Formats: sequence, C-alpha cells, structure tokens
Amino acid sequence: MTTPQQLYNLQEIDHRIDSIDAERVRLQKRLADGVNRPDLTVEAENHYTRAVAIGDNVRAKRDEMERLRDRLNGLEVRLYSSNTSRRDLSTIQREVDSAKHQLNQLDELLLELEGEQRTHEAAALAARDEMRSAHAEWQDLIETINDRLAELEADRETSASQRQVLAASLPAADLERYERLRRNKAGTAIARVDNGRVCLACRMTLTSNVLRQLRDKSKQVPCSTCGRILYQP
Repeated sequence: MTTPQQLYNLQEIDHRIDSIDAERVRLQKRLADGVNRPDLTVEAENHYTRAVAIGDNVRAKRDEMERLRDRLNGLEVRLYSSNTSRRDLSTIQREVDSAKHQLNQLDELLLELEGEQRTHEAAALAARDEMRSAHAEWQDLIETINDRLAELEADRETSASQRQVLAASLPAADLERYERLRRNKAGTAIARVDNGRVCLACRMTLTSNVLRQLRDKSKQVPCSTCGRILYQP
C-alpha cells in the first residue's frame, strides 16, 4: 500500500506545479494587458498645436508693435517739430499718448502669451517624455517577464518529470483516490497533522482513535471531519 509520506510527496510536487501555472497565468495576463499608463499622444499633440498657434499670435503681435513704434516715432517727430502748428500739437499729443498706451498693453499681452506658450511647450515635452519612459520601462518589463516565464517553464518540466516518476510507482487505486480527493478538496488531498492532534486542513482536533491509527506510518488514515488522508511527519 502507498504510504501517506509518498502521497504527501506527490502532493508537494502538484502544489508546486499549481503555483507555477498560477504565476504563468498572471504573467501572461500582464503581457496581454500591455503598458499600464495612458496614451498621451493626443494630449502632447494638443499642447504642441496650442503652442504653435500662440507662437503665431506672438509674432503677429510683435509685428503690430513694430508698426505702432514706427507710427509713434513719426508722431513724436511731428510733435517736437518747429513746423507743427499749435492747433495740431494737442491732437498729435493725444495720438502719442494713445500709441504709448497701446504699446504697454501689447507688451503685457506678449508677456502673458509667451508664458502660456512656454507652458504648452513644456506640457507637450513632458507628455512625450512620459510616454518614452513608459515605453522603455515596458520593454524592460517584457524582458523580465519573458525571462521569468522561461524559468517557470523549465521548473514545470522538471516538476512534471518528477511527478511522472513518482506517480508511476504508486498503485493505480491509490493514485485514483488521491486524484479524486485533490479534485474534491480544493487541491489538497493530504493533510498534515500539527502537534499530533490537529488536522491542518480543516483545523479540527483528531480523536484518540485516529491518533492511534496514525502510529502506523504505512496506513492511510482519513480525517474524520474533512476526509483527507492524514500525514504525520
């Protein structure tokens, strides 16, 4: 008859295979999910487009300022010219004051536009840098995951070979009982006994009769509560 020790060894291999398969599923899902950061292409393009539009507006305002300065220079020449009549002086002075006021407004507007332009340019660069960084990190992660998957594949092949050898040495009836218990007991057919009294699968205290039966290490003793085969090292 198969001993509980043999069945426990088989279960340890099966648990290792289960763990490998679960990790492989998680890693493959991670690869399928892809980069876990949003695509900022549209955001970067929007910031860049806005920066270009503001830049065009800045150039237009600078051209307007140049024309206004030229006009102001001409007005000031007329204002201080000895040929200008008294009647025209007040009119020219008002035009000079108006031109200076417009220049001050344009200068303040340009400062505001240039600041806004720099903000959008910086945001566009930041979005692109973040995407490049995310892509580089993702490529590194892909390599790490693929390396781990290769390790898991090798470990699984080794474990599967060990299981095949051990399972082949067991009587068919014992192996069938073990497999049935694994299916019905959430993957754990063999339960360790803690301190000689407690089934670690269901956490129930074992009866004195069960404890006496466990003294025979070659005998398969079921837990009277959960039905798993008990194993006492």
